[in-house]
Amino acid sequence: MVNIDEEPKDARIERHASWAELFFDLVAVAGVAALAHVLGSELDAAALGLYALLFLALWLSWTTFMLYSNVAAGQTRVLRLMVGMFGLGVMAASVPGVAHTVLGHGGDSRPLNVFAIAYIATRVYGSKSWQRGAVLLDFPVVQYSAGLLPWFASLWADEHVKLGLWAAGVGLDLLLILVLSGSRIFQRVQSYLTAQRSPRRRPRSGVRNYGTGPVVHGVSVDPAHLSERLGLFVIIVLGESVVQVVAAAGEARYDIGLLATTIASFVLLAGLFGLSVVFGYAGLPHLRAGRIPTRAALGLHCLVTGVVATIAVPLSLVVGHGADPLPDHGRWLLCGAVAAYFTLGVVTGVASRSSDLPRTISRVTTGIAAPLLLGLLATAVSGRTLVVYLALIVLAHLWFERRLTPIQAAPTDEAPDRAAGSRTLP
Repeated sequence: MVNIDEEPKDARIERHASWAELFFDLVAVAGVAALAHVLGSELDAAALGLYALLFLALWLSWTTFMLYSNVAAGQTRVLRLMVGMFGLGVMAASVPGVAHTVLGHGGDSRPLNVFAIAYIATRVYGSKSWQRGAVLLDFPVVQYSAGLLPWFASLWADEHVKLGLWAAGVGLDLLLILVLSGSRIFQRVQSYLTAQRSPRRRPRSGVRNYGTGPVVHGVSVDPAHLSERLGLFVIIVLGESVVQVVAAAGEARYDIGLLATTIASFVLLAGLFGLSVVFGYAGLPHLRAGRIPTRAALGLHCLVTGVVATIAVPLSLVVGHGADPLPDHGRWLLCGAVAAYFTLGVVTGVASRSSDLPRTISRVTTGIAAPLLLGLLATAVSGRTLVVYLALIVLAHLWFERRLTPIQAAPTDEAPDRAAGSRTLP
């Protein structure tokens, strides 16, 4: 018997993130915070590449368990989440050792194997958490382990080859995210099992045919719960960024300049919260409910959280040395991250049809061009002044959104993306 089991919309009961899910998110964000060790040294292409690679590995592991608990709802096994938390904790604990070894400082290479083993175990265990026969229609890559094959091979490779294999594995997963359609996978499995049960096929010798076959279910995410989890994750990442700024302020010399720097840093981070959560949706700036497929929302969420987590590193550097101009790598990291955030906001606004041409031009000029010009020209400007300029840019966008965009309320229905075979966020 082959059937597709999708609950009708009216049968779904609105639910919110459980305490166990929030606990799980906090551990995942601890891993994101550990990535500050990667960008804390001299910024170059190797550091940025390693940061992106480790962040994607942590995010994919978090997404696997997040989607499992989203679909399983009341049947979520807390023990599975706890095991996933332990795996993410091991990955986070090994990040400083990985950064120290890879970025030219030498040292023990065992943290690389620890990170790889923890990642493999976490992804495999998470992919096996699904109910037997369930096919996730929205983001099927979390159920498959093809991208883990290069990670397995890396356990026996030397240091530089390891990183190449890790990148190949993550790249394969990203490719599968783009090309895999859950609905198409389900249809192929359905066709295969139907053909196996065809009366024309003679059973193999010694095999009894009882007229039944495996049951395959096509399952979809709970959009309201998913949007809440994505938004909460962005909020927790922003909170962790505030913690890093506060920690840096605690080690700095107390004066008026320090107060001004911390206020400007807080305003910048709080402004990102407003754009992503208050005037955005699912933690994504300028997103409107029901406009883009789940797969696209998850991809944009990965990029937005990565950029937001990056901003905390140069902000902490400014708090510690606010009166001095930032070094080139710190200035470009800060200005480039802010420009990248607004670039993703423009993409989200255009994709969700919430941005007309004048608004898009305004966001490009003030949100993207202005930070990049600061990165190019503000070589002699103190880090403190640079943060104030960027905070003013964010505040201007908040003022603009408050005047022109009403705070969004979740609509009562959802529109399926038939071409992609996935649901849109509500």
